[in-house]
Amino acid sequence: MTEKFFNRDVDNLGDIYRFAEDIMLDNDIEDAVRFPIQLALEELFVNLVTYNPGAKKDILIDMEIANQCVTVTMTDHDAAKFDVTKAAQVDTGASLEDRKPGGLGLHLVQHMVDRLEYDYRDGRSRIRFSKEPESDDV
Repeated sequence: MTEKFFNRDVDNLGDIYRFAEDIMLDNDIEDAVRFPIQLALEELFVNLVTYNPGAKKDILIDMEIANQCVTVTMTDHDAAKFDVTKAAQVDTGASLEDRKPGGLGLHLVQHMVDRLEYDYRDGRSRIRFSKEPESDDV
């Protein structure tokens, strides 16, 4: 497990990307796993920063790799409850004119990762997601 705190600023996305990419490259994680992990990290970090602007504590990101499966845990403190596993579904068939802003990024995360969990206790929000490599047996 490798963990690091990141300041609550979207300008830190580059640092988060490099942190995750270095770990995944060091472990020979395939592109089909790396891309969804990076997308989920970006979307969820931006949401934590955007929708919890009053929080002062940094966001902790933990990464674990086991059997080529990447698991990420993001912990935010002083957070409002927002269960990312139960977000409203997006009408992906609607025309651009009929779509309402918001929700598409989380929708993509929900469908691109293999597991997405949420835990909220005493003002601490914890999001855990993972992506496994595609099976060669398919």
